[in-house]
Amino acid sequence: MLCLIVCIMPCLAAEEGAENVTEATEVTTEATTEATTKKGEETTKKAESTTKKETVTKKTEKEEQEEETEKIPEVTEDMSQPRLMVTSYSVEGDFLTPEKVGVISISLKNTHNSKSVKNIKLSLSEELDEICPEGLGTKYVSNISAGSTYTWSVKVETVHNAIVGVHKLNFICEYEDKNGTPYSENATLRVEVRQPVKLTFDGVKLPVKVVQEDTVTLNINLMNTGKSTLYNCKVDFDIEGLESGGSSFAGEIPVGESKTATANLRVDSEKTGNVKGTIKITYEDAFGKSYEQTAEVNTIIEKKVIKAEKTEEEEPKNPLWWLFILVGLIVGGGAGFGIPFAINSKKQREEDEKRL
Repeated sequence: MLCLIVCIMPCLAAEEGAENVTEATEVTTEATTEATTKKGEETTKKAESTTKKETVTKKTEKEEQEEETEKIPEVTEDMSQPRLMVTSYSVEGDFLTPEKVGVISISLKNTHNSKSVKNIKLSLSEELDEICPEGLGTKYVSNISAGSTYTWSVKVETVHNAIVGVHKLNFICEYEDKNGTPYSENATLRVEVRQPVKLTFDGVKLPVKVVQEDTVTLNINLMNTGKSTLYNCKVDFDIEGLESGGSSFAGEIPVGESKTATANLRVDSEKTGNVKGTIKITYEDAFGKSYEQTAEVNTIIEKKVIKAEKTEEEEPKNPLWWLFILVGLIVGGGAGFGIPFAINSKKQREEDEKRL
């Protein structure tokens, strides 16, 4: 019995100790859980507080950035195209002619307000090849800044048989912007070509002497020896003592042809002696430009000789004039009959003598 009690007691003590340990463990676990929970709550509160602070900080930074963005204007790249344009052009002397080398001046402007252009090539040509630029007809320009102007003066030659009138020149401009983007511009330039005009004439000469109240006829031959048609050709006279009655009009004379201007000059009835004056020839080219040539002439005006007038009273004729005519006829007729009769009688006598 005692042994049984001894054996049971340790077991009971062990069980009680186990229960106490379990209870202690449970208490410790609960305490640890509570502490952990409190710590977690505190950590959460700190995290929430930190999050709130970060949120406030971020919000403040964002507001500051927005305010700074509002203060600083947004910068965008200008994509507009720089443009070169022909603003003016001129021809030295106003027109071109085969007689001399001409100069054409072309002014270019960069119309952009901020962009410059570079690597510029200028070209000038004509389809008919009657106006030929010096060299290859090209020009290189390194740069034209924004808003600036550049003038190209190019020498040109006109062929001797170029058509008279307005010619079209083709002007090309090739260039790049700062990024190397290529551009080009074309323009048509209109210039005048004029051929030299030339007129020769003959027949502008008065007779050495003229008589009062006579009419002197002049035939003046006008010849177009130039390379352009002549228009409104006429001849005017300013000669002392001779009146023309107006201009002598020849009109249009094509290249290589001629026309005659005829004038009848009436000699004055009062003027005598040596007189002189001027014959003026005027004409125009295809552009209306007037030309003039003159020639000096002279002559001598002689006084008109008037024949003596017949007397009003003629001497009376012999009333027997018819008798004298009749006697003459009879005498003449008799002589005409007697001479042949005498000749025949003489021949007859000579024949009779030969027979004897």
